[in-house]
Amino acid sequence: MFFPRFCYSKIVLDISDLQKILETIWNWQFVSFRNALLQAIAKWVDEGENILDLLEGFYKGDSVRGVGSGTAGVLCLTNRRLLFFLSGDTYSAPEVIPLANLLAVRQKRTTAFTQLVFQKREGESVFTVGGRNFSVSSFMEQLRSLSDFFDTPPVKPAEPHQEPSRENPSAQVTGAEAASVQAIPIRTADDKRKNVSFLLQEARNLNRLLLEYERFNNEPTFLLRLIDDLLYIAYACLGYDYQVSEETKLFLLMCFLPLKQQLAKDRTLIVNLFKYDTLSDHRKGELLEHWKVLSNEIYKKGGNKPRTYLKSLRYVVAYDEKNGTNHFDRLAAAFFTFAQLVVKADGTVTKAQARRLLKVRTLIYGEKRAIEEQQAEESESAPLVVTKEEEEEETLDEVMEKINRLIGMEKVKEQIATFINVIKIHKERERRGLPVTPLTLHAVFYGPPGTGKTTIARYLGKVYRCLGLLKKGHLVETDRAGLVAGYVGQTAIRTDEVFRKALDGVLFIDEAYSLSSKDSGKDFGQEAIETLLKRMEDHRDRIAVIVAGYPEEMREFIESNPGLRTRFNRFFYFDHYTPGELLKIFEVFMENARFTLTPGARKALLAYINRKCEQRDRTFGNGRFVRNLFERVVEKQANRIAETSPLTDEILCTITAWDIPELGEVDEMGPEHFIEQ
Repeated sequence: MFFPRFCYSKIVLDISDLQKILETIWNWQFVSFRNALLQAIAKWVDEGENILDLLEGFYKGDSVRGVGSGTAGVLCLTNRRLLFFLSGDTYSAPEVIPLANLLAVRQKRTTAFTQLVFQKREGESVFTVGGRNFSVSSFMEQLRSLSDFFDTPPVKPAEPHQEPSRENPSAQVTGAEAASVQAIPIRTADDKRKNVSFLLQEARNLNRLLLEYERFNNEPTFLLRLIDDLLYIAYACLGYDYQVSEETKLFLLMCFLPLKQQLAKDRTLIVNLFKYDTLSDHRKGELLEHWKVLSNEIYKKGGNKPRTYLKSLRYVVAYDEKNGTNHFDRLAAAFFTFAQLVVKADGTVTKAQARRLLKVRTLIYGEKRAIEEQQAEESESAPLVVTKEEEEEETLDEVMEKINRLIGMEKVKEQIATFINVIKIHKERERRGLPVTPLTLHAVFYGPPGTGKTTIARYLGKVYRCLGLLKKGHLVETDRAGLVAGYVGQTAIRTDEVFRKALDGVLFIDEAYSLSSKDSGKDFGQEAIETLLKRMEDHRDRIAVIVAGYPEEMREFIESNPGLRTRFNRFFYFDHYTPGELLKIFEVFMENARFTLTPGARKALLAYINRKCEQRDRTFGNGRFVRNLFERVVEKQANRIAETSPLTDEILCTITAWDIPELGEVDEMGPEHFIEQ
């Protein structure tokens, strides 16, 4: 066994010089974790040792084993030895194979992957690379030039030689490369069967990894973020090319159907998917029947505005920074492996696909350093009470896209768009030295409860940040209880504390009218109002205050104090949701919980919502009502199927007309639930 540990007191190679050397190697651009690998190579490669080539894939050796195809990482070839570096790891010593200890190197090729089997004096090590392309051939030619222990002679150059290009800057194109680019091998039925078995194994490995993160950091929606990001990666790899091979379709179906089981017609197909190491022709056909619905899901996630980051990876970067863990490298390696398999599932890689893969690698790895630097700066400031979404820096177009995707609120959306235009013109006049009218960021949100006022306040803060009006744009939410104390003088202190937390962002005060007392000023709420007005004047360029509540009460609240009338002159009205909009909100709950409605249930549900809307008054809960309704439906379904045996996935996830409550049942539930779109 050759797995030495070197004890260096300093980095042997200069990083900048090493990077210049690596950039001359064609395969370097395909490496996922280049920054970490650069540090590792500088630490573990001897001075004067020549680096000839690199290859990313999965390794099984003496100390490094892993599961499935092995452990992800990069195999580095020098003029003395082979070194395997773990993906994203800058500290562990690489596993080493001295060239002097190699007896033979064999290639095992299928249409989906290539295995390099290194026969050593002490045993074998196996390196697996997805796809068949010139990257493997280049690596093998470099290795072949160092020794004569190969059991097969090199392939003679094909004529004419391929000329160097921008995609392939190497001035010398070897015979193996030319053969791999110009000739497509005849694929037998046995080749395809082995290929699909390999893809099934990789889909199983991905599924196991993702399920480990199902409740990561007690975040119930984290798995949904992972799935969403993988769908986008799939789209980024496929592009607009709808000539998708059968192997690619099968791999994507095997990856996503277990994760999005509502897409499957027959749940037994998913239950049995990973029980075997091969797929029968019958099960292949069953899987392919679902391709149309999955391809629609992929297009929905990727067919809009291109993404500049992946939400799940941003989340784990923040988590790693706080807890000293290394989840990012693990997930990022899994994401890029998935992307490679999507591109190389059929065993061929076009130049366009290679370019897409490079873009995906940049999407996965490109922003980690920028995120870490940003978090380091933020950690120096005082902590703020903010929501998780506020850590994500979004563009104005991205924020407006999210606002426009919200259900209902058409008038509010128009007002926000108009307000943005006003701000843009205001800033342009200001830039040109033209007279400008005073611009206030404060607003009044009025309307019935459960109509998305808090959600819009959060997005409005992001809009202000994107336009440069607020530095952070975070949301701090409070109400009377958060501002008013029970003793003289304490209210001003408590209000001051909340106000400081909201500086450079949005202070959202729900049911703000409760601060206004009609009892001759004896209530401490008036002290809170006066403190707020003074702080709003002292920091008028650093905060946006949004007050919210019922229409009539908010009108009386604003008119109760001259200071309020002068500072709040922008009003947003939030109307009741229509029955159709309430049904859409209900369907969001259904999709998130992986339930499906039968046609009869959908009809009964809409009838129930219509009846409730006919009876509603100003206290009708809207989104809160939908939350209560959903919980009641789930309870009724549980009572209906509790004695059913056996319980299949289809039974567990189907809502029927029997599960829709009668009028009055939901009213018995408490109003404390709240929905955020």
